[in-house]
Amino acid sequence: MDHGDDQDFPMFARPVFLANRPTLESLSSNDGSVAEENPLRSMSTGILKFPDDAHLYPFNHTNLRHLSQVGAGYYGTVHKMQHNESGRLIAVKKIRYNNICDQTRLLKEHDTHMKSENVPNIVKFFGACFSEGDCWICMELMDISIDFLYKRVYSVKKSRLNENIIGHITVCIVDALDYLKRKLNRIHRDVKPSNILINAAGDVKLCDFGICGDLVGSYAITVEAGCVQYLAPERIENMDKYDIRSDVWSLGITLYEIATGVYPYRGWSNQMEHIEIVVNGDSPILLQNMHNLHYTDPLCRFINTWYAVGGPDIEEAKRILGLEAIDARDHPVEQRA
Repeated sequence: MDHGDDQDFPMFARPVFLANRPTLESLSSNDGSVAEENPLRSMSTGILKFPDDAHLYPFNHTNLRHLSQVGAGYYGTVHKMQHNESGRLIAVKKIRYNNICDQTRLLKEHDTHMKSENVPNIVKFFGACFSEGDCWICMELMDISIDFLYKRVYSVKKSRLNENIIGHITVCIVDALDYLKRKLNRIHRDVKPSNILINAAGDVKLCDFGICGDLVGSYAITVEAGCVQYLAPERIENMDKYDIRSDVWSLGITLYEIATGVYPYRGWSNQMEHIEIVVNGDSPILLQNMHNLHYTDPLCRFINTWYAVGGPDIEEAKRILGLEAIDARDHPVEQRA
């Protein structure tokens, strides 16, 4: 369904993204392997381009001043830096490419950013360069991850996230997932609280696209794990064939966690026990009175929909956002952490 024809979801409308960007396929060799040097080097833009600034800034790593490390993952680290000439604060993701798998992830991350530069719910890409064996991907700096936000609210403020905020987060991430599938024919494969970012203006954006999967006939046919705590049952049982519903399921688990402050699958001591609970156990159910907190009936019904057996695909997810009592498009973000 084209957003331009969808009268029920006006917030999904977006400017046409720029065409003629390098594709993952064009950066790969004919046999599917990634060439060792040239494709990766072609990712280096040599230019920083900010969306609200007409000036183009030639740059390399020496033009950036390191301020602090703000995140770390299996595939790289994220740093807060300042661009010397413009004074802009940006996020720089440093990715080390040691082998063909690292290079493929790097190409996928870069390709997705380049094709999503005007998408409001995906972090904006400013440019890239190389330094000492690392690729530096320069992006907009957000204020906090949803993972850190909800933990701060529950543990420090002894409070909970406002239900309108949960609805707002849902709409934004469904929008991003819908764009990936509809325009790029990809699924994210690593939806979790730490990959959802928010800023003080209330903008919510999806990040970390290194293990995105290309869809063939609506199914992903390549194996890339992602975080096991947020893997859908079908990805565990049938690793070589799954679809967008696995991302929607991961979003549902994320929504339960940020709504309650508790990861829903508990009582396991190792990874195999966790997998057994997810695949063969009952789906988590949010009740109105749980974890010493009260939740409205609309919120419970809303969250419980996302990880139902044979749960919603992205089109059904969009319909849910239009029909459910919680429709965050009509509510401003009312609570700040």
